[in-house]
Amino acid sequence: MNSKPLDPFWEIKHLNELTPQEWEALCDRCGLCCLNRIQDEEDDEIYLTRVACRCYDIQSGQCSDYPNRLAKVEGCTQLTIERTSEFTWLPETCAYRLRFENKPLPSWHPLISGTPLSVREHGIHKYDPVNESDDIDLEDYVIDEGVGDW
Repeated sequence: MNSKPLDPFWEIKHLNELTPQEWEALCDRCGLCCLNRIQDEEDDEIYLTRVACRCYDIQSGQCSDYPNRLAKVEGCTQLTIERTSEFTWLPETCAYRLRFENKPLPSWHPLISGTPLSVREHGIHKYDPVNESDDIDLEDYVIDEGVGDW
């Protein structure tokens, strides 16, 4: 009997059809959403910085307290299925944004590569991030690259 392999869930389901487990699996764990941004008061342009949230563990590339992050970090954004249309500030490589725009996942995405380490070459680590602290001026850490260069 010839059986065709099942299509990957991210290719056949709309975002609003994903289970909570599938939604979480779609995240590539790049950590770019954990970088602070600042908004220019004159032109409303948003700029990415190399400063990661206080909860971001730079060594592991993950949030150090993911279940409690929303209570611990003021301004932490919970990425939910209902809010995907607001995700234009996420990097162009973000799986949530890509799937909302009906684009394929990149070859290095862990769901395709089969390893969670494949994202480290393409994520936050290329920016040599620092953790947020009271004595950091975010303007000193603005990333010069355009948002689309991720």
